[in-house]
Amino acid sequence: MISIKSFGSSSDGNGYLIDDGNSQLLIECGVSLKKILPQMKHNLTKVAGLLVSHEHRDHCKYIKKIVDETAFDIFSTKGTREAMFEDEVLRLEKTDRYRFNTMKYKETVTIGTWEVTPFKLQHDVREPSGFMIDNTAGDRLIFITDSYYIKYQFPNVTHIMIEMNYEKETMKENLAHDKKRQERLLESHFDYKRAIQFIQNNKSTYLQEVWLLHLSDSNSNEKLFKEETQKVVGVPVYVA
Repeated sequence: MISIKSFGSSSDGNGYLIDDGNSQLLIECGVSLKKILPQMKHNLTKVAGLLVSHEHRDHCKYIKKIVDETAFDIFSTKGTREAMFEDEVLRLEKTDRYRFNTMKYKETVTIGTWEVTPFKLQHDVREPSGFMIDNTAGDRLIFITDSYYIKYQFPNVTHIMIEMNYEKETMKENLAHDKKRQERLLESHFDYKRAIQFIQNNKSTYLQEVWLLHLSDSNSNEKLFKEETQKVVGVPVYVA
């Protein structure tokens, strides 16, 4: 059984915790430790590692604090790691590199009681990844954020955490004056219909719950997104 906690899920900062009762994984570090720690009762002893999907700061801006103030390892693709070290605002130093573990697409890594397999996403960064996360109890979680297309289908999924950023017509109306931003969203983020289609294609008889991530403040409709997802899956749906 996997329990999921969201510390933040927006352009201001993203951060999540998954827990199977034996060990925990943090996903993204775009939310400060100051906010996370009270929600974890100031106890990080069960955290086996941190997964970072890509280098945009709303997903990794507190990476230096993680390096300086925690003991667990950090996992990302080589491209994401290099991009974070090149970002002067993140203030990472060469001496911090020992904490980082490189992941490769479709190659599984054991982290605590978890088996994590990264897969390629479509986003405007160097080497972004989603994660298929299995545990020893037989649970399978799919984590996807900041992508406009996923070519894979996953069997026996028990938990889905997926970006549902915007509704296309609402976004086009709100951004009628900004064609460049429209194009970026269309080519870098999931709209709700494509996310619903992914959920439909990957729904299994084992599915237990779905989490909708990274909803836009102005271009999304939380009530609609949740209701339409609920119709498809018939299991609890949460909006992070």
